[in-house]
Order: sequence, then structure tokens, then C-alpha cells
Amino acid sequence: MKKTEILLLLIAIATPQLAMADDLTPGLWEVTMESRVPAETGWTPTPFNLKHCLSVSDAKDPSKLVGSISTQGASGCNFTEKSYSAGVFRFAMDCAGSFGLKTKGSMTFGATSFSGNITATGDLGGQITEFQNRVSGKRVGGC
Repeated sequence: MKKTEILLLLIAIATPQLAMADDLTPGLWEVTMESRVPAETGWTPTPFNLKHCLSVSDAKDPSKLVGSISTQGASGCNFTEKSYSAGVFRFAMDCAGSFGLKTKGSMTFGATSFSGNITATGDLGGQITEFQNRVSGKRVGGC
């Protein structure tokens, strides 16, 4: 298993999880994901950080954001489950791209922050690999 493939898959996991609630405030968000690969003991990837400008429509419709993903390995993504209640979004998603990515998670949201856990599996060169991810985000200003 190549660590480059793992990092590409981690980016694919992080990208669709940026906005998943109606009550998020549009603007510039800073997102951090800490990952671990249980099968790769002793290897802990550096936390992945990105900034994303969240539009008004993206903040209200998370499926719109997910549908626009173009990251390699995360194409053809569809929610297989999704529910949002009392500030908690639970979901499962399958992506038909080259990694065959499947994710499942739970995120807790406020207007200017979110946090949660995502478990993902992907096919890395014929080997199914599980990723356990802790994701957090905070609004840092306007776009």
C-alpha cells in the first residue's frame, strides 16, 4: 500500500464533509482532519488542514456541495443514508471512483463550528483499507 494513495484517499474523505447542516454560517471555514489507519500500526498521517469558502446555498444544502466533488477517487458520490436532528448529522455515502470509497459518520454542528467522526473504507490497489477520522471545523471569517 502506498502512502501517497492513502493521502489522496484522506483528501477525498475530507472534501465532502465540509458542510452538512442547515444552520452553518456561510463564510470561510478552516477544516482539520486527523486520521489513522488501523492496519498501518506506527504510521499516523499529519493532520490534514484546508480552508473552504462555504456559500449560502452550500450551507443550506449539503448534497449540493458533495455533488460538486472532483477530487480523484471521490467521483460519483451518493448518500445512501442521511439524517439531521438536534444539530447532529448522521450519514453514509458511497463513491464509485477509483477507490470505491464508502464512508459513514456522525457530525455535531453549531453555527460557527462542527466536529465528528468518519469511518471510511477504500480499495487501495486491491486491498480494502479502513480509515478512522476525526474531523473538526470552525468559521474563520468572510470569503
